[in-house]
This record gives sequence, structure tokens and C-alpha cells, in this order.
Amino acid sequence: MTSPYDRLGISPTATPDEVKAAYHAKLKEFPAHRNPEEFKAIRAAYDEIRKGGTSETDDFFFLTRPLEATVDPTVLQQLRQRIVAQLDVSLDELIRETF
Repeated sequence: MTSPYDRLGISPTATPDEVKAAYHAKLKEFPAHRNPEEFKAIRAAYDEIRKGGTSETDDFFFLTRPLEATVDPTVLQQLRQRIVAQLDVSLDELIRETF
């Protein structure tokens, strides 16, 4: 996923004049009649920045990383045994609980 700032080739600290200049430069580089998809993407990026954007949200999203953890195999095995023990149901119990 490309941020709107990356799409326009500017930094998130760019001034409104720099954003506008970058937007017009990109429109000249990718005219709508020859590059309709790129034009739409540039227009959407410009609109997003103009409306206040979600750069903080994007930055937060990209800074957030999944947790990395290691699990002790013996603990995992104990959990597996406890779960299996709870799922161990006889057919009579299953029928009785179902109906």
C-alpha cells in the first residue's frame, strides 16, 4: 500500500503549496487520457491529503508490527491435552445435549 504522500512524491511534512505543486506535476506526468488509473490514484491521494489525510493512521499502521512470541512446547502440549479432554464427549452425551 502506497501512502498518498508517496504517491505524490512528497514528504508528510510538505506544505500545502508543495502538495499542490507536486499534484500538478504528477498530473502533467500522468495525463488522464493516457494513464487513467494512475490519474485516479493521484487524484485520490491529493484529495486524501487535502481532507486532512490519514497519515497518522497510516504511520501508526505501518509502525505496528505483529507480536513475535515463542511458546514452550511442553505448555503447548498441556494445552492440547486439556482441550482434547474437554472435547471428549460420548455419543450419548452429545445426543442428550443436542436434543
